[in-house]
Amino acid sequence: MANIFKKLIPYQSPLEMLSEHAVLCSQASQIMKDALGKYLDFQTVDEESKRIDELEDKADHIKVQVREIYGKLKWTYFNKSDFLDILHNVDTIIDLTDDIVKMLTMNRVENVSEEIKNDILRLADVVDKSVEHMSETVKRLRTIVESAFSQKEIKLEDESVAVVESEEHSSDELGLLIGKKLFAKKNEMNAVDIMFLNSVVILLMRIEDRAKNAVERIRMITHS
Repeated sequence: MANIFKKLIPYQSPLEMLSEHAVLCSQASQIMKDALGKYLDFQTVDEESKRIDELEDKADHIKVQVREIYGKLKWTYFNKSDFLDILHNVDTIIDLTDDIVKMLTMNRVENVSEEIKNDILRLADVVDKSVEHMSETVKRLRTIVESAFSQKEIKLEDESVAVVESEEHSSDELGLLIGKKLFAKKNEMNAVDIMFLNSVVILLMRIEDRAKNAVERIRMITHS
């Protein structure tokens, strides 16, 4: 009998585990932002890369567990594809933070202006805040479900979604501006370094896109 109940009702809810995964993403994003600051200050970031690897391993373990548990559930609050889409976007965020920091261990750029450095750090800060808000939005989804989709909780969720969407617009503009500034330095900087930093900027913008995708999917769930 105990085995039957274990299959029907998992000890930990998928929403709780998704929240844990989102928290790991937020932690990795913070480390990534700090690593960029150190990198642009000509310091090594090997330790930060190891820390993100550890967080990514934990996130992968949670992802596998969530998929297994969700596949066994006989009844859910919302469509399975919606839930797995959120999980995919959240998981991609931590993968991208890992990609960025690993890139920073491969190449040392030179002759980067203070203006461009500051812009990249500002972009990293915007992205980090967006990931943090995404994590809060995921956690609030659980609250909404447990409150039987309370209108009060949904309103709070909408406010959080609006913040992420605003930050996504801001990161797009800043990312394009940094790209223009980098390529304007083609006669002053090494071409490889220009492409390298532009690739980092593009990855930062992709993190923002994934955060926005996750919160938009959550809004679809709460307003369906």
